[in-house]
Amino acid sequence: MLATLISDCLYVMWPYPNGAVGLEAFQQSIQREERFLARLSDRHGACTQTLYGGLHTVLFRWPGIDAMIRRAQYPAPLDSGGELMRKAVLATRELWGTALAGLKLFCGRLAVLVLCLPLITLMALGGIVDGSLSWYRRRSGGERESGFVYHRAKRYAGYAWLLVGFLYLVPPVTVDPRAPVALFATALALSLRTATGSFKKFL
Repeated sequence: MLATLISDCLYVMWPYPNGAVGLEAFQQSIQREERFLARLSDRHGACTQTLYGGLHTVLFRWPGIDAMIRRAQYPAPLDSGGELMRKAVLATRELWGTALAGLKLFCGRLAVLVLCLPLITLMALGGIVDGSLSWYRRRSGGERESGFVYHRAKRYAGYAWLLVGFLYLVPPVTVDPRAPVALFATALALSLRTATGSFKKFL
């Protein structure tokens, strides 16, 4: 999530040769992606709202950031500390707006992964079952074992999660989820298949 926030802020506020992209253009890009994802699944909107409500409560409402932002919008005069807080919030309003919009984009993409969990689980189970058959043939045939391959393949299963995170969750631009999700599910299945097939009782 921190990498996503940094990526979103760089995308919105970085002084490109033609000027910063801006928060409004970022929000329009998010809306286009939401409409695209809504066409892929009618359950995406409800799942996104559930995830966004939970994360927004934890990250913005409980620490009081949401109340601070709303309080800074009121024209009523505040005490000296309140006025200092208002000036700080108004000076960084683009940062807070980017954080809120980026959280919505993050939740929308996280909802895609949640809805794709049956596919990911099925492919992972397929890799484990195929790897188990390969392990049984190797054990019954007296073939050479390799703990090196097992540990590397098990590590690559964790790398698959990083892969989908940086290819799909982090980019601030519109991304079609079908390619990164399929790549992630395939990489996870292959790594689990290799790890299961090369498993050793004594490592």
